[in-house]
Amino acid sequence: MPSVFATLRVKADKVDAAKKALAELAASVRADEPGNLAYIFHQRKDDPTVFMAYEKYVSDEAFAEHGKNLASKGAALAGLVDGPPEIVITEEI
Repeated sequence: MPSVFATLRVKADKVDAAKKALAELAASVRADEPGNLAYIFHQRKDDPTVFMAYEKYVSDEAFAEHGKNLASKGAALAGLVDGPPEIVITEEI
């Protein structure tokens, strides 16, 4: 099962908007993507502009489907992020 650890930084003046957008994104993914097992965001306590996500999928195909859906679902984040996210894709053992 593929798992993803993603780290993204948001603009300092957009933290509250990012929290709202990420919560909405997570709810949408969990509701609309049956191949998603976990889609959870965390905010660093030592740097509130940094958010980390844990994602888990039933298969590589489900993860690929999420990638297709993310283009439209993640559009709300475009003006909030400060640089590209760091994405680490793993395989559960």
